[in-house]
Amino acid sequence: MNRKFTVLIAIVFLVSCSKMPIQVNTVDSTISLSTKGLIYSLPRNVLKIKVDAIKSIVVPGPYCRFAQKYLGIIDVPMIKIEEWKISNIDIASTIESDPSLFYSATPGDNSKIDFLKICSSGLIIPIAGFSINTTSEKNIKEIDSDINTFFTDLSTTPFIASEKTTYYSKVKHDSVFVRVPIQKDMIIEKNIEEKARDAAEFIFMLRKRRADFLSVDADHNLNGDGLKIALDEISRLEQEYLSLFIGKSFTESSVHFFEYVPTQPEGESSIIFRFSSSKGVLPSSDLSGNPILLKTVPESIPESYKNFFQSISTEKEKPLSSVIYYRIPISTNISISDGKVDLLNHRISICQYGPLVRMPIKFMIKDSGLIEF
Repeated sequence: MNRKFTVLIAIVFLVSCSKMPIQVNTVDSTISLSTKGLIYSLPRNVLKIKVDAIKSIVVPGPYCRFAQKYLGIIDVPMIKIEEWKISNIDIASTIESDPSLFYSATPGDNSKIDFLKICSSGLIIPIAGFSINTTSEKNIKEIDSDINTFFTDLSTTPFIASEKTTYYSKVKHDSVFVRVPIQKDMIIEKNIEEKARDAAEFIFMLRKRRADFLSVDADHNLNGDGLKIALDEISRLEQEYLSLFIGKSFTESSVHFFEYVPTQPEGESSIIFRFSSSKGVLPSSDLSGNPILLKTVPESIPESYKNFFQSISTEKEKPLSSVIYYRIPISTNISISDGKVDLLNHRISICQYGPLVRMPIKFMIKDSGLIEF
């Protein structure tokens, strides 16, 4: 409604003769409806909550145990870490018809209702517009960290080495057996610490090479784009080898949508969803997560006004002519929290929290037949 609350929220009557009355009753007190009449409803607000969550994944490097010994880096992750966090929460409000407040409108003999103009103006909520679609949807962009965490550059030297080993063989010499040493080359595999030491030495070699390039006394032919490409490649290799010690990080993102219909004019509190650092955003029925509460606090109506509004509320049960009923939305403070910290605070006008009031039909008949507050 573009911040404009349209009188009649529910319907706009265009009449050819303003002197003829239009009868408005509640549906439950309507016995029959003439062919000229229609049924409309007052609006209510539906809160639409969008929740963005991010999952951080840290995969430890194969040489994490030697990060401090060979590189002086402390507190590197030793185990795989997966943690969800709520990155953002948005809330918006939409209008739908309120099934608890249906009215019948019957024009007089010489009056008419222009259905086409009413519907095209978007100012009414006919029965066909009554729709409730509460959903809890999830859209996750996942990354398989096990597939994307190959550590390929493990060393600049082979993992196998040749080692000379001496064996002794008995050889008969002059009727006497003599021990004769025999040397053989054995192929052995380096252990994990030796591999880590080689990787650390390569990192320091890269850093030295970068310092040589940046030195004013550097003896090389690179300049301009060529020097930039060389330095970028050195940085890429350094980061790749550092990941062998400090690990690699990835993220996943998810978007969840929830809807909530406020019903208590005095304010209310409800679990809108649950959250777990290991599982992410969960439905309110999943008890494995911590509850996330939505709380509404409507602005209070002065006590001196309440008797007046109450009298109009009871009046709607009686047939009245040439008046239309609508509601005044109440500004409401809405908060979403985890019980300790507020994740969102918002201020929205809620129709169903407001008092029922009426307006004479003649106030709505002016040139085009539409009046907006």
